[in-house]
Amino acid sequence: MSLAATLVDSFGRVHTNLRISVTDRCNIRCFYCMPEEGVQFKPRHEILSFEEIERFVRVAAGLGVRELRLTGGEPLVRADLTTLVARLAAVPGIDDLAMTTNGMLLPQHAAALKQAGLQRLNISLDAMCEATFERIARRRGLDQVLAGIAEAQRQGFRKIRLNAVAIRGITEHEIVPLARFARQQGLELRFIEFMPLDAEHRWQDDQVLPGDEIRRDWKPSSGRWLRPRVPIPVNRPSTIVLSTAAWWGSSIRCRSRFAATATGCGLPPRGRSVTVCFRRSSGTRGP
Repeated sequence: MSLAATLVDSFGRVHTNLRISVTDRCNIRCFYCMPEEGVQFKPRHEILSFEEIERFVRVAAGLGVRELRLTGGEPLVRADLTTLVARLAAVPGIDDLAMTTNGMLLPQHAAALKQAGLQRLNISLDAMCEATFERIARRRGLDQVLAGIAEAQRQGFRKIRLNAVAIRGITEHEIVPLARFARQQGLELRFIEFMPLDAEHRWQDDQVLPGDEIRRDWKPSSGRWLRPRVPIPVNRPSTIVLSTAAWWGSSIRCRSRFAATATGCGLPPRGRSVTVCFRRSSGTRGP
């Protein structure tokens, strides 16, 4: 494929990844993402149909797009989403099909998604304690998310990553339990700093729990079971976003490519993305 037939931005980066928001609706109300009340959702006729999304993806694939990620809102609240997954999985040139989800509907949908051709999952998991989970999501549902993760593992998805937003004053005590859970389950975990998405204009800088603090107790000298890896700059090729509805938030991409289970710390644009991975040496015990 010639350079003229690819998607190249003004920095000379070639884009091969397309992110598709299939809905603006969600079944929870995380305070860092969506307002609790007064949400104005897009009317149904303004949301792209499955046929329109598939057509766009076929054009994008002709321009070098090889990876797709379905997002929302919560993508699994879109009716018959497995039909769209099957359509997109069949598009020539698409090699990787992933989804970002809060996991609450995975227990009943994971098997159908896998059969339809979905390969990878990013699952939001901010806490291992129901009280903290409910404080953030403003809904109960931790057990549903954990059941969704377990079902996704049973279905054999190629990769499952957990995303945890780190918020000072709320999630400090969740960091080790989350890391322990990821280690025990053999899953990749990424901590994301609390960013000013500010759906309700409540974001404050002192709520940011930076990656440096998250990693502070994980230095080799501390005897912890995590060790720092080589910093990864944030100026990697970014994901193209096809939003079919209102876009409530954004994320910092952080690439972790290790054989062992990995934990990533996604830092804001002013910093760098740094990843750490679990130390597998027999002489080091986990917390």
